[in-house]
Amino acid sequence: MSDQQAILDAADKLGQLIAAHPATQKLESLIKQLEDNTDSQRLMNDLNRHNQTLAEKQAKGEPIEVDDKRKLQELQQGVAMDPILRDMQMAQMDYVDLMRKVDERIGGVGR
Repeated sequence: MSDQQAILDAADKLGQLIAAHPATQKLESLIKQLEDNTDSQRLMNDLNRHNQTLAEKQAKGEPIEVDDKRKLQELQQGVAMDPILRDMQMAQMDYVDLMRKVDERIGGVGR
């Protein structure tokens, strides 16, 4: 077996392990729940759109109005209260932490 093939085989195994990890499984489950819940989707989309609007205003040097800040706070609170989005944020953090640890291990080899 070539060195390249051994690396690719190990990558396949790593991918399978990551896919089977509870952090990945939970995130995938929540993504499916989100796909099935239009209210949660709408709330997430509204927050993303509002954040984009605020970023564009900042880039243009325009002031962020009190109403803009109030709307942002309301949308953020709505996300925090939505069980799917709240759980999804936690699951994303767990998944990103797993990926960070994997990356550190891969990057630390040979040092």
